[in-house]
Amino acid sequence: MLYEEQNTFRRTPGLVTWLFWVVLTTFGGIVGTFLLSFVSNANPSLNRLLIWFYLASPLFFVALGQWWLLRRFVAQSGWWLLTGVLGFIFVYPYLLIYSFSALLTNGQSLIFGTQEFWKVSFSLAIMSLIFGSLVGLLQGILVIRRRGAAVPRRLLWWVIGSAIAWGVGYPAGEQFLASLLWHGSTPFTQATIWLVVGTTWGIIGAITGAVLVWVGRVRVKVR
Repeated sequence: MLYEEQNTFRRTPGLVTWLFWVVLTTFGGIVGTFLLSFVSNANPSLNRLLIWFYLASPLFFVALGQWWLLRRFVAQSGWWLLTGVLGFIFVYPYLLIYSFSALLTNGQSLIFGTQEFWKVSFSLAIMSLIFGSLVGLLQGILVIRRRGAAVPRRLLWWVIGSAIAWGVGYPAGEQFLASLLWHGSTPFTQATIWLVVGTTWGIIGAITGAVLVWVGRVRVKVR
């Protein structure tokens, strides 16, 4: 047996890479979300069009920040930006299943412990797991899979990590944290919205960043 390091990465990512990845993911999610909100408030007539950017806008800015860091480690990482396209494709089932189910509960979905809360949280977790796996699969095929001999394992690890990140991040931020900060019919303050969005994307960034470091350091056994 020979042990060779078949590394997709130009450099080996470490703790600093993980920290930057979390920060850039969080910042990208916040920028994309609030840019969409700003345009919507400035011109409400565009809301029907902007709804298609509900997932694509934050996802694009997240991918942009991640690409800025990833290009230092992975060759041909520009394909990473295509991830945002999935936001257009997946937004309709997302809004249909999760957002509409939350609206139909008349606010009960944000009261922790209620039956409506757990139903909506479960639907969000399932939708996020599916969406996260699709995002991870596209990223893996376009970037991680393009180089190195450890294709199947790396791709599988990345897809699983992405699915877990989204499946945990969105329910934790958009449901659990939001329920703790919500007070009856009182609208969320701007600071609260920033906290919820930042927490959601921070969790996603923390988990995917850890998988990125792991995949970048893995040694693969070849015959």
